[in-house]
Amino acid sequence: MLGQTLFFRKSCSQWKPPPARRHANNRQLPTPSLLCGILALASACTDEAPAEPPPVIDLPPAAATLQKHDFSRVLSVLELEDGSVLLTDGIENALHVIDLQSGEVRTEGSSGEGPGEYGRVGHLYPLGSDSTALVGQPPRILLLAGDRIVQTLDPVYPRLGMGGTGEPPWGVDRSGRVLGVEGFAFQPRSGWSRTHADSLLVMLSTGSVFDEGTSEPDTIARVGGQGRWGVEHVSTVSQMGGREVTMNSTLTSPLASEGQAWLFADGWVALAHPDPYRVDWLTPGGEWVRGDTLPVTPAAVTPEEQCLAIGRLVPDAQCDPDRYPDWPGQVPPFTMGVDRGWVTPGGTALQPGPHGLLLIRRTPTTVAPETRYDVVDRSGALRGAILMPDGATIVGFGPASLYVVQKDEQALLQLIRHPWPVLFGNF
Repeated sequence: MLGQTLFFRKSCSQWKPPPARRHANNRQLPTPSLLCGILALASACTDEAPAEPPPVIDLPPAAATLQKHDFSRVLSVLELEDGSVLLTDGIENALHVIDLQSGEVRTEGSSGEGPGEYGRVGHLYPLGSDSTALVGQPPRILLLAGDRIVQTLDPVYPRLGMGGTGEPPWGVDRSGRVLGVEGFAFQPRSGWSRTHADSLLVMLSTGSVFDEGTSEPDTIARVGGQGRWGVEHVSTVSQMGGREVTMNSTLTSPLASEGQAWLFADGWVALAHPDPYRVDWLTPGGEWVRGDTLPVTPAAVTPEEQCLAIGRLVPDAQCDPDRYPDWPGQVPPFTMGVDRGWVTPGGTALQPGPHGLLLIRRTPTTVAPETRYDVVDRSGALRGAILMPDGATIVGFGPASLYVVQKDEQALLQLIRHPWPVLFGNF
């Protein structure tokens, strides 16, 4: 653009005007010198400095660390209004109430099938006003007021027409609406399974978990599933009890991408697409906000990238890319969020953050092996990214905090609270 400006200026300075011409109505026509000036001015006005790239920052230093108590597999963490923390541990099968200042840890509820009990502990979803939904297995929802279980809702999903893939909810909002997913496969296989599905139907319940009546969900989006990259049926023979047993399994590529979504407590829904990488938002009023394509550095799927992805999915496994079906040509920006024991709610790479911001856990590559979270606002714009220390992952948030678990040499997890980066501001 600057070259064009100089060209116009040079051409105009060398040109000598002829006598002025006039239109039939006696108005003087624009002369070439005037046109040159207009073009030069327009060219100069459109010269803009290149936009600054979104900042990429390290996670701020810890504000508090829980001492003398480790965890095995943290599913989710939620901060209450008094600063205490709810935490669910999948291996310990427990709901913990934690005071990071005093270091006190106690267990709330227990495993079972009675009121106030959970079969298997699940994920935590904030409902506002210090209320929380704990989703356990078999599917039931326990409501907490502060740090106490006060009500059991059972069953829930059949009434809402949800739960087609057996996945945990992709969010629950304050009105009790649930975001779920249902799989579809063109080929005769277990299409209902999320990892086998060619496409996924993202469904938002029209009813509430707090209502007694039944309802049908609305399908708000259809996104690509992992199965569209191919599915491989594998049979493995092993010895059990002195006899051979054949185990059948179905595999998809560890880098098979899928669309994902998340329902925030205030009713906004984030819908993340891997190709092209962007985030759309559905407002509580039903209006879509379409995001622009987000920046991503392409990385070809080489044998090294295949081995890295297999190692994340199955630690210490032998690298055998041929065991899996078709691999994509490029590393997707995000994948199903289950690797090395980290399990996010719904197994997604998406997590809600403070101030209505969305956190997206990016896929590591051999060039960029660190754990990174993109921060996306509700216009679909990239605010920036947070780089995590080695062995750390985000498991929850508070109004001004991020909760992180750090893995030690014994593969145990330590809970740490970090301040929210003020650079990314408020929504």
